[in-house]
Amino acid sequence: MNQELTLAPDAGKQAALAALIEALLLASEAPLSLVDLQRMIGSETPIATLSEALERLQARYDAHPFIDLEHREVAGVSSWRLLANDQIAPYLARSEAPRTSRYSRAVLETLALIAWRQPITRGEIEAVRGVSVNPQIIRTLVECGWIRSVGHKDTPGKPELLGTTAQFLQDFGLDSLQSLPTFDDFVHQGTMDV
Repeated sequence: MNQELTLAPDAGKQAALAALIEALLLASEAPLSLVDLQRMIGSETPIATLSEALERLQARYDAHPFIDLEHREVAGVSSWRLLANDQIAPYLARSEAPRTSRYSRAVLETLALIAWRQPITRGEIEAVRGVSVNPQIIRTLVECGWIRSVGHKDTPGKPELLGTTAQFLQDFGLDSLQSLPTFDDFVHQGTMDV
């Protein structure tokens, strides 16, 4: 990429790097880590320089009335993204409501079991739920990016083991799986008879 951007430490080049990072954050659908930014901008850009540029952006967005530069630690990786904050809500309320996906109870129960008891096989999910798991449920969860195959159980038939993904943590606003409420608390809410 443009090596000149990272070689000289003057304010103009720092501002240009901050503007480039800002554009990358705006264009990205997912939060970006320092490693992501370094890969996109160029490996010759030191991580410390990227951190300084993010601090510069943070100072600017601290004063922005509608946009926040969010810094999160998800699954042990620091990442940043630009988000509209709560101040924009009254204006969005005037727009058409976005279409949101609605998931069946079976999909949500299956996802909950995978999250709490991972790695887990489809047969183990069926044993807890008391009904067979429709393959479409697993397909839906994989397409959402919330679960993935994490291996095979060393039993006859070598059933596939399922576990959650970093996308699951991000979409549900969790720092780690330890952020989930305990399984017993979930069960005692009357949501599932286990």
